[in-house]
Amino acid sequence: MSKVVNYSMANRGEVARFLPARNLSADESRLLESMRKRARVRQDDLDAQEVDWGLSVQDALEELIAGRADSTAPYAGSAYYAALQIVIDHNASDPSTLASYRSPITFFSALDDALSAAGVQADLLPYQYIYGGPPAEIGFRIPRPLEGSPEIGCWPLAKAGPAMEAYRAVLDRIDADLRYGLEELIKALESWFSEWAEGQGAWWWAEDGSIFFSITG
Repeated sequence: MSKVVNYSMANRGEVARFLPARNLSADESRLLESMRKRARVRQDDLDAQEVDWGLSVQDALEELIAGRADSTAPYAGSAYYAALQIVIDHNASDPSTLASYRSPITFFSALDDALSAAGVQADLLPYQYIYGGPPAEIGFRIPRPLEGSPEIGCWPLAKAGPAMEAYRAVLDRIDADLRYGLEELIKALESWFSEWAEGQGAWWWAEDGSIFFSITG
């Protein structure tokens, strides 16, 4: 069974603003109600598939916006990550799809090894960002899903530009089996980094702009 990697752009602070959600503006309160509706829809879909995580997506969302994630249900991590993705989606651009992989962990681990061997520095390798989990601005621990799905990663756009340039410099030295996937990753990074970098100083520009990755399947 393959897994799909999607990505979108959001500011980390805007996502963390809802975890916990306190002193919300009127617009933020309306956004939160939209998140709650989406959580119910997501849970209805899971119920139809007879998927039971031991914690509903609605309850996971309520815990997150209260500033905690302390359920002892064995698969609570999946519910928390599904709820967190809803928060991200409501603060992000429309998502795009990077690719579908039989095993993205295997692919990005191999890509890390190849890029490292070609001389790309460690802090620019992709695995640590694509599988990096929630942004550090969230001030409490959110447990990861036991089976690695769904997954969330966050790549600061300040790092995306240097990474993109480093990958291009070594592209012809990367094994052909990995090269197409690397080219698609370069395109994904470039699609947001160029706009973010050119917008410095504009009203919408934010230093914490990031590419958020979502892995499902």
